[in-house]
Amino acid sequence: MLYHCYKINYIRRPEELDCETVSDLLSQSLAEYGFESFEYQPNGLYAYIPTELSKQIDIKEAVSNFPLPGLEIDYEAEEQPDIDWNHEWESKYFQPVRINEFCRIRAPFHPEDKTVDFDILISPKMAFGTGNHQTTALVADTLFFLDLLNLQVLDMGCGTGILSIIASLRGAKTVTAIDIDNWAIENTRENARLNKIDNITSLVADASQLPCVETYDLIVANIMRNVLLEDMPQYTQCLKRGGKLLMSGFYAEDIQPLKERAVSLGLTPIDHRTGKEGWSILIVSKLK
Repeated sequence: MLYHCYKINYIRRPEELDCETVSDLLSQSLAEYGFESFEYQPNGLYAYIPTELSKQIDIKEAVSNFPLPGLEIDYEAEEQPDIDWNHEWESKYFQPVRINEFCRIRAPFHPEDKTVDFDILISPKMAFGTGNHQTTALVADTLFFLDLLNLQVLDMGCGTGILSIIASLRGAKTVTAIDIDNWAIENTRENARLNKIDNITSLVADASQLPCVETYDLIVANIMRNVLLEDMPQYTQCLKRGGKLLMSGFYAEDIQPLKERAVSLGLTPIDHRTGKEGWSILIVSKLK
């Protein structure tokens, strides 16, 4: 299939958000208009859409409808021929990601690696959610050092479903994968099938639609600091006694305010970790 490319530039962005986070969010928004693949740039994004579909959308509307205060964007159609994106992606962009000694993430067109216990398949329709982002890799690695056997797990903001898949492969009894975007749910279902997993339930929803009873043993929320602060009460409600909430999507300086919010809700901080470029995780538990 042939694709058309738009180059999107960030003229100004919110100070608290790095370009990669903005690109993640914008990619999710554009995916609703039919954009299928994205290539990150230092201060912007290349967005690819099937040529036939590009004739049916209003790119100005698609960009202007992105609801992120403080962000100014301009865009242009690249003066280049349409490309076969699948071929370009395979040959240039998406490479297998080694999470740790146990796990590698790859596309179906990459050769299998029999030296790892978990050689996970992800259909590379998006440039995020494949383990390339620091927070995804950090949370993925952490899941290998938690006991997930027979747990009921919730994956908030599931994206491609990679964290849901790892939780299932690590022994979770059931996994509920939630995202606000249809593309993410469809991609999670596809990737679950690729890995022959049948215990992941994927739903289009947000935190306001979570159950009000203690349902989950582990909640994974790899989102953004402000969303985590706002949604933590809902997470607390549906977390079982003794359960854990694993959060990421923020920097080291955000750990303290997240801890304070957790404590105010009766949760107990039990661990935190900072990885590359300052990206961090925080684990809290519902002990009472």
